Amino acid sequence: MNLNLIKHFLAAYDFKSISKAAEHMNMTQPSMTAAIKNFEEQSGKIMFYRTSRSIQPTEDAHYLAEQCREILGRLDSVFKEERKLKICCPEVIMQALPGYEGVYFVETSAIEYSTLDKLRTGEVDVVIDDISVTDHSFIVESIGSQKLALACRKDHPTIGDTISLEQFKNAEHIMLRLKDKNVSALETRTEEAFDRNVVREVSGQSNLLLNARNSDAVCIVSESMFDLAEELGLKVLEPPFTLRDYEMKMIYHKRSIQDQRHAQIREHIKKHLTTPSNK
Repeated sequence: MNLNLIKHFLAAYDFKSISKAAEHMNMTQPSMTAAIKNFEEQSGKIMFYRTSRSIQPTEDAHYLAEQCREILGRLDSVFKEERKLKICCPEVIMQALPGYEGVYFVETSAIEYSTLDKLRTGEVDVVIDDISVTDHSFIVESIGSQKLALACRKDHPTIGDTISLEQFKNAEHIMLRLKDKNVSALETRTEEAFDRNVVREVSGQSNLLLNARNSDAVCIVSESMFDLAEELGLKVLEPPFTLRDYEMKMIYHKRSIQDQRHAQIREHIKKHLTTPSNK
């Protein structure tokens, strides 16, 4: 059997959609449909049944998917050098982690749910962020939390060592906008509704701090960035309202549970992020 047919089958199995599988494999939908039909004919099994919005794998498909992944995994280990594990996480996580041999970190200002598709297909090995995942193909481990606070420059003309709710409302603000949501980072962490005077919008926590250093604006800051804020001449302030902690979650596909190298890296990261001095 042509190995490409196995890859086409696994793409359709993972995405449960001919169109998404075709897009992932950079081919047309008719070509993907033909490939799946060819795979079924060669295997002598029906792989999918259609629903109104998707395709669903049969029991034969579940069994063959597991076997095919094992075959492709063995081939990869034979023909390729040991590849680096690819881990996606926001800046607040990445800057708190040391380097690990054989690990490639990718910083994202906010994890988009499309990243989970890459996790599903193996393009990404681990995602670390505070997002909700309901897909049972993934393992989600809670690995701790980070406190959130406010920050402004130490010589701010109107804000001292504390900030009142009135001062917060009257201040200029620097906003961190999340990519996959049309909201700011602050809005996802509080039940309060504020009509803020936003004067700058940035991506990334370090950009928040750098812009706060050179202005009279206030920004939100996570616990792992408190020291950097101090180094940049900023003061970290307790917010005058409740801000929910940033929950650190490690997300990976079930197929990686027994992978020894994958498991070792996961444990190293969890141990480091749960050490108080490393938050």
